[in-house]
Amino acid sequence: MTDTILIYGASDDLVEVQGCRGAEEFSHYDQGPWRADLIAPNGEQMRVHVLFDGCWHVAVGQVDEDVPLPQWPLRFEQGQRGDGSPGYSVVLCVDAPDGTRLTNVSGGGSS
Repeated sequence: MTDTILIYGASDDLVEVQGCRGAEEFSHYDQGPWRADLIAPNGEQMRVHVLFDGCWHVAVGQVDEDVPLPQWPLRFEQGQRGDGSPGYSVVLCVDAPDGTRLTNVSGGGSS
């Protein structure tokens, strides 16, 4: 079984995370790139970075050189504004194992 985790930017100062333990809205304002780790119950881990330069950008990678990137299905989608028009954030969709949690958040505090 999997959970779909969504990670994206909102407004010009928020990072939104949905679909896992530890998910919430994080402040990004003047705190540099946001990053956090997704950790599955079996120990697999993935690092996610989110940054803003007028548009939101999302990247994934390894948490350490000795920890392989998990083979979880990923996709990027165009974010939507409230009126249904294209937004200015990419949405990262991660199909991670049930029980995956968000941890090691840095570069932004809870809003």
